Amino acid sequence: MKFGIALPNFGKYAKRDAILGIAKTAETLGFDSVWVSDHIVIPESHQGFGNVFYEPIATLTYIAALTTKIYLGTSVIILPYRNPIILAKMVSTIDVLSNGRVILGVGAGWLKEEFKALGVSYRERGTMTDEYIQVLKTLWTQKRPKFIGMYNKFEDINFLPKPIQKPCPPIWIGGNSQKAIERAVNLGDGWHPVGLTPYEIKENVNYLNELLGKKGKSPSDFVISLRKNLQIKRTSKKEIKKADERETLRGMPEKIIEGIEKYKNSGVSHLIFHVLSGNLKGVIETMEFFSREIRPAIKP
Repeated sequence: MKFGIALPNFGKYAKRDAILGIAKTAETLGFDSVWVSDHIVIPESHQGFGNVFYEPIATLTYIAALTTKIYLGTSVIILPYRNPIILAKMVSTIDVLSNGRVILGVGAGWLKEEFKALGVSYRERGTMTDEYIQVLKTLWTQKRPKFIGMYNKFEDINFLPKPIQKPCPPIWIGGNSQKAIERAVNLGDGWHPVGLTPYEIKENVNYLNELLGKKGKSPSDFVISLRKNLQIKRTSKKEIKKADERETLRGMPEKIIEGIEKYKNSGVSHLIFHVLSGNLKGVIETMEFFSREIRPAIKP
């Protein structure tokens, strides 16, 4: 099983030193990946994100230059917000400069006020996402790219550099809905939900595997990743209340180990942790404790 860390490119730790410090610590400790989130503008109605939100592609470029082996992921790029030709160029450039370390998580988006501010159709976000994924793949894989769609049309062009990863960087589709699962099977290389319990993952994996079979795809070639809160408690007095029982990975170390095993058995192969702590030092300490005490206890 692989493990990643969500970087604080938004929220109370959204500062250069914190983003870089967590990324470099994650690489030193042997985590497999680091991840950035995506919003362009924050409507006044959704200030829970905080006012600062670093652009994800620019942030990953910065991290790529200061790391050497850890994978660099987006969790997730809201695809309708971006011109897919420009995004394809940016991602292929990072993939080359990082020596093939990009994982592109994408989603259709959900924040209607943000779509309005950006002048993007909320109603058409699903069809835009589907077409934009096809545009990305066309540009990354075809020697002389040609595409005719509802939103994009091009031919007689060159597109270089191509990504190092072949045929292209893996595309993981974000979202918890059946539509997201269908999009992942039809157009992606993996499914990337957020916050689901092991039971919910297992239920959805049954449907996902059914779709993979119909497409002639093997589950072994398809990644199921999950972004989930992680909070490690050291004393039972501070155990998470029963009301938060959906928080499978919040509690004593033995609860965390049991939860990870359940996720593994439900089909998850890549867990991405959003580390919860009262301060930045606590985030680093949690990562260190996980690497030292919990990861070695996970069965191969």
